[in-house]
Amino acid sequence: MTPSPTVTPEDIVKGAASVARDAAEGRLSPANLEAQLEAELRAVVGTVVGEGDPLFDLQRDIARGVLAVGGVPTDELAEWLAVARHRAGESVTPPEAPSEVGSVPSGAHSPESGSAAPEPEVPAAPEVTTVLALVPELVAKAPAPTSVTGQAETGDGYDPLAGWRPGPRRR
Repeated sequence: MTPSPTVTPEDIVKGAASVARDAAEGRLSPANLEAQLEAELRAVVGTVVGEGDPLFDLQRDIARGVLAVGGVPTDELAEWLAVARHRAGESVTPPEAPSEVGSVPSGAHSPESGSAAPEPEVPAAPEVTTVLALVPELVAKAPAPTSVTGQAETGDGYDPLAGWRPGPRRR
């Protein structure tokens, strides 16, 4: 096991002075911190490798959360479902084009006329309904966000680290 480096009081003072200097010079703004956080998160979890990656479960949970809040439009979900079916070897056929509409006869249509045939119902696209049916199941499987153990909330109930689970650094 690698011994952890010893932090001296001087190191803490230097670190605090560095933070104070950055804040005084405007380099420690919320916008800058959010930009740095986004860049770091993209570097750590932004590349999805797939099964076998230690972060894959986290990435899957993030994807479920995005689906739960409607972050992916249904037409895009239908496209991804078609891709998944293609990878699984299932037949992926494009939706059938509507049949050509003939000329509509003029005149009033009524149940008494008897000449008008009932219009066939157009079924919904199976891909969209299938994906939408999966959303409640995915939401149910997604873990509820929790606070990081050992971090205290502020007095107003705000926990800046709620839902954040630190992991090993990947570089």
